[in-house]
Amino acid sequence: MRVTAPPVGILNDVRQRLMQEAITLFVQQGYSATTVRAIVAAAGVTKPVLYYYFKSKENLYLEIMNSIRKLLDQRIEMLHATAGSVRQRIQELFVGMLDSAHENLSVVRLAYAIYFGPPQGAPFVDFNHFFDEILDTVDALLAEGITTGEIVDCNRTIICWALVGSYQAILEEQFCRVTPRIDRNGLIQVVGQILDGVAPKTPQGAHQGEKYEAM
Repeated sequence: MRVTAPPVGILNDVRQRLMQEAITLFVQQGYSATTVRAIVAAAGVTKPVLYYYFKSKENLYLEIMNSIRKLLDQRIEMLHATAGSVRQRIQELFVGMLDSAHENLSVVRLAYAIYFGPPQGAPFVDFNHFFDEILDTVDALLAEGITTGEIVDCNRTIICWALVGSYQAILEEQFCRVTPRIDRNGLIQVVGQILDGVAPKTPQGAHQGEKYEAM
């Protein structure tokens, strides 16, 4: 069957609505239990419209998951283009990722449900790659900091895991509790405390860590 395009002027709105309704249904019902019929009904369109944009439910799901990857890639690209100390860029990375997660909390919740929940027949997504990319980015920044003297010679692996592990715990707090016990400012303080521990010291013994001003 030949699928024709929706009228010009509603393309982006319809595509976004399909993705948003699919996210909601995938979270509420699970991937396998969510039908194309349910998605298009919730979005107020017909099946041919969904097939025009995404070809199938599987491709729609993969497009949603790919949106997470794009957000992470954007944050890392912004990081490479940002001037500032290693400390500032590490904090900016984590704060930026948390801000993006807040703006797309339903997508993050769906990713966690797929990763940690029972198999739902969803197409494979290498979620571990996301985590590995964050680890590699932070490790590279720590290595740069040690080279420039901004960070003392230390066990980068341990500091990297302390930073990334703290971020993951704070991220999970955002969607596991109605009222999170720690927020953006708490993340800034936690990351700052960890970085203080590997900052050079003055002759008086005080750390030379910089204060991070959140944007």
